[in-house]
Order: sequence, then C-alpha cells, then structure tokens
Amino acid sequence: MARSGPAVVYRRPRPPVAGQPPARIPGQPRPDLRSAGTAGPPGPRTQAGRLTGAEERGGARTGGHNPALDGVRALAVLCVLVFHMDSLSGGYLGVDVFFVLSGFLITKQLLAERDRTGRVSLRRFYLRRAYRLLPAFWLLALVGLTTVVVLGIGTAGERDEFLDSLAASMFYLNNYFQVVRQSTGAGWLGHTWSLSLEEQFYLLWPLVLIVLCRRPRLVRRLPLVLLGGAVAVALWRNVLTSFGASGTRTYFALDTRADALLVGCAVAAWLRAARRGASGENGAGAGGAAKGGTGEDGAALAWRRRLDRVTAVLPVAGPVALALLAVAAVTAPGSWGPRPTVLSHGGYTVVALLAGAVVLALELGPRTSWLFRALAAPPLAWLGRISYGFYLWHFPVVAHWGHDLTGALGRWPAILAVGLISVALAAASYYLLERPVQRHRPAGISAG
Repeated sequence: MARSGPAVVYRRPRPPVAGQPPARIPGQPRPDLRSAGTAGPPGPRTQAGRLTGAEERGGARTGGHNPALDGVRALAVLCVLVFHMDSLSGGYLGVDVFFVLSGFLITKQLLAERDRTGRVSLRRFYLRRAYRLLPAFWLLALVGLTTVVVLGIGTAGERDEFLDSLAASMFYLNNYFQVVRQSTGAGWLGHTWSLSLEEQFYLLWPLVLIVLCRRPRLVRRLPLVLLGGAVAVALWRNVLTSFGASGTRTYFALDTRADALLVGCAVAAWLRAARRGASGENGAGAGGAAKGGTGEDGAALAWRRRLDRVTAVLPVAGPVALALLAVAAVTAPGSWGPRPTVLSHGGYTVVALLAGAVVLALELGPRTSWLFRALAAPPLAWLGRISYGFYLWHFPVVAHWGHDLTGALGRWPAILAVGLISVALAAASYYLLERPVQRHRPAGISAG
C-alpha cells in the first residue's frame, strides 16, 4: 500500500567548519552566498548555476502547461485526418505521436502527485480520466446510436456493425475487436481502437508505477526501466512477426504497441529525475557522500552538467526529429494488412523516440526558439486543446461526407472542408460539453 505522506528524515546539523557556510536544515531556504560576501572560489552549486545560466536567460520551461505540445498534438491529428482522406500514406503515425504525448503528460502528472503528497491516488487518477474522456465519447456514441439505430439511416448490416463496435468501444476493447474483425463501426467508431489501447495501458500503468516506486533501486533508474520496457515491446513485436503474426495483430494490440506510451513515460521520468537531481533532491547528497564525492552539491552539479549536455543538442535535435517525423508521414507504408511492414520491425519504436526528442526539445528548450514559437502559435495550440473532440468527430465526417466532397470539390478543398466541419463539431463539444463537465467535477479532482 502506498505511503500516506512523504517520509521526513531529520538530520542533526553538522557543526560549522572554518571557511565553510553552516549546514542547512532540510526545509530551510538556501542562503544567498553571493550577497553574504563569502570569499574564495565558487562552490559546486554556484558553478552549476553558471552552467545553466544561458538556459535560465533563454526562458527554458520548468513545468506547467506547454502550449507547444498542444501544437504537436494539432499537427498529429491533422495528419490522421489527411490519412483518412487517402492523401497522406503515413498520416496514421500521428496516433503514435499521440501515444508518446499521452504517456509523457500522464506520467508527469502521476509523478508530480507522488512528489507532492507521497502517494498516487488511483481513485483521483481514474476519475480524472473519466471526466476528461467520457463526456465527448458518449456524445459521439449517442449521436451515432440515434442516427443508425433510432432513425434507421443505413442498412441492417451497418446497424449490426455499429452496435458491435459500440459494445467493444464502451468496454475499451475496440483494438482487439479490430484484430479479430476490422470494422469502421458503420463509419462512426472504427477509430476508437486507439482510445481502447490507451485506456488498457492506463488501467495498468498507475499500478505498475506504484510498485516501481516502492523499490528505491528501480525508482532511481525509472527512465532506464521504462526505456527497457519499450525495447522489450519492440523485441516482442519482432518475435510475433517472425512467427507469422499479421500486421493487423501487431498494429492494434496493446502488447505490441505500448512502446510509444512507454517512451513518453520515460521522457517524463527522466525530466523529473534531472530537475530533482540538479536541485539536490532525490537523495543525491547521500549517494554522493557514500561514493566519496562532494555530497549533495557534487551530485547536483553532475545532474546540471547532464542537463546542459542534453539542452545543448536540442536546438538541432528537436527540429531534425520533427523533420524526420514529417518524412515518415509522407513515406511510410499506407496500410497494415496481413503482411507486416518495416514499421513492425522496430519502425514504430523509432517514430516514438523521434516524438520523444521533440517533446524534450519543447520542454527543455527556450520559449524564444523558432520551434517553440511556431508550435505554440495560438491557432495551432487552440486546435491542440480541442484535438480530442476533433479526433472523435473527424472520422464520421470523413466516412459519411469525405467521398462526396472530394467528388464535388476536389481532393484538397474537400480536405479543408472536412477539417472545418470537424473543427466546428470539436469546438461545440469542447465549449458546450467538455469544459462545463470539467468545471463541475468533484472537489479535489484536478483536470486531467
């Protein structure tokens, strides 16, 4: 059972040593050595501060809402839309970007809660997910049910197909339903397989995280543990493929697609470890002292140097990763039929790692960078905020109007029209349903 609160260990202050500042009791603010007029060379913490001075002046993010990630989400959902309009062969890789972002944001939230309260509340987590996801989904399901079943629009076969997909989606099993029998859900629910896969992962992930956090050795190596999990998923996918598993099986199933989610989780865990380590938390001082180092200051300096090394390459690595994702969206195989593609042999993991590099660049890089400013542009960030509703509604719009609009307007004008209709429906869902529901959620259940 998780601890009810963070453990507090009191250490007797060491007697002051000549030429050194007095020891600090945990919880007290650190003294400003510069204003105290201390003589002599700067200590490790002062050096570390100088190492990251450029980062601070550049406005590097240290947490909170990141509008540039909303922009990434918007680009991902637009790629999926264009793919479903048969105009971007690898646009479905936008779903992989969604998985990485989802793993990152949810794990960041869970770890922040544990750092703040000493535990992870499963009740709050699952309620946050329900309040965030269910209202918009139920609205789509209700509209589809009314159209197909109550009003009887469509054939009897389409009605049965819709009801089967609705049952699978309501129980978050649509991804495995797609493995057994691919279905569009009469043009309403075929895309909800990704929601099913995510929710299966988040049914298990908080429990696994709680177990990992009870073991100090594992929690100290959490980023490596999670990356190891992503590699294990990639290897398992290769094993299944070598034994004849279909591309459909490896594309839709949780056990063969969780690598993207785990990469996002690993990015969140690494950022937490880096920021806590650089500030002298995480028990770094004790570890440094045990190894004969300089204690907390030396460990913090080591973490800051690691951050500096990573931050130094991100201005190049972030744009390059985004460009490679764009290339993949244009050149990736356009289907996942019975025959596996190169994506089944590690390609999905590479796409996830590229998306993770973009997330790192936007989290650690300065807000003044062109990449951040481009992705955080207000129209793009706004579309990212309503992207869940956009994803839900674009599929039935494409299925029922996409072909006719393409015939009447041409390919790209039809894509624009479908996009505008989807934006209107998503905005209505967001402002008239999703936000009011969030405002009336129970006290203590923060927005998820």
